[in-house]
Amino acid sequence: MKNIWINLKINFLPFLKENVDTFLTRQNTIVKNRTIKEILECILNYKLVETILDILKIEDNKYYQDLTKEEREKLEKYNQLWNNFCVSEFYEPGSTFKPFTIAAGLETGALTGEESYVCGGMLHIGDHDIHCSHREGHGSQSLKRSLENSCNVALMYIGQAIGKEEFCRYQKVFGFGEYTGIDLPGEALGLLYDVKDMDPASLATNAFGQNFNVTMTQLSAAFCALINGGDYYKPQVVRQIWDENGNLIENKNPVLLKRTISKETSDIVKDYMLGVVQEGTGTKAAVEGYDVGGKTGTAEKQPRGNKKYLVSFIGYAPQENPEVVVYAVIDEPNVAEQASSAYAMQLASDIMKDIFPYLGIQKAGAEGDGGQ
Repeated sequence: MKNIWINLKINFLPFLKENVDTFLTRQNTIVKNRTIKEILECILNYKLVETILDILKIEDNKYYQDLTKEEREKLEKYNQLWNNFCVSEFYEPGSTFKPFTIAAGLETGALTGEESYVCGGMLHIGDHDIHCSHREGHGSQSLKRSLENSCNVALMYIGQAIGKEEFCRYQKVFGFGEYTGIDLPGEALGLLYDVKDMDPASLATNAFGQNFNVTMTQLSAAFCALINGGDYYKPQVVRQIWDENGNLIENKNPVLLKRTISKETSDIVKDYMLGVVQEGTGTKAAVEGYDVGGKTGTAEKQPRGNKKYLVSFIGYAPQENPEVVVYAVIDEPNVAEQASSAYAMQLASDIMKDIFPYLGIQKAGAEGDGGQ
């Protein structure tokens, strides 16, 4: 018998569960994929052991069509048990991808940081009128303000400046469209355009996070590289493996897979994302006393026009030497107007308020650098 130590801090679970339950109660909202809640229930509900044992009673050599209705129901429970949204489901990330587009532009030299754009609320690209989230237009925008205001028009111009070859290359540099290798079952690959298949309209929409798919694990791992100076680490759940006698068998040390961007680019993008929370679209994610950076996301789902959205917020703290990333995704909140990342921001903010003191995250204005 072997025992494992994992990187998940069990002490966080009551904080997370309480905040998710409070969110659902406060908003009177049913979330289609209660990602955090489902994971917590899987961890905290010890009756799952009985469910697994019950499922395993099904004979291995039976084909699905030969199973009884009861056996099929057991198998479906088994599949639901191991279907972890964070690794197994993919979706369009929306504006949480915009920092990666800007980072790619800075790295390739397509951007200098001195750019300015004029947003009139829409661009005509190919045969399509592609709108900004702010239909009236943002007007004149610096590069930083374009991220703070989450301006689609500016990001479309940035995508054009980068070009489809370099844009697609940097999607791969950040690990999108590839397995992260996380030590959990059922990891999905996501779905990206090939360079040869990407037309101007696809490049434009990809630049602001639509028309391609990622997983939560992919985006979280890439985001960590974006804010830590450019180092992309393999995401891991297991930290150590011990035998039944208490002997350490294996240490799962951090695995650096590649460099993605320079520290200079990382610092610039972090500065922009701090602005998102302090004076941009992410103000509802702020946590009093802490420098929190991050990015909001509001992705319209397919088919377009059905008013179905996946909303999200990904944030980090402290600003210097970030120690923690929180990524909240809400799939189709059951409200009249789904197209608001405020739901995800509030959830993320509430979680951060609870875990920052526990982790000893450095407060804004405190002396010294944040921990490693």
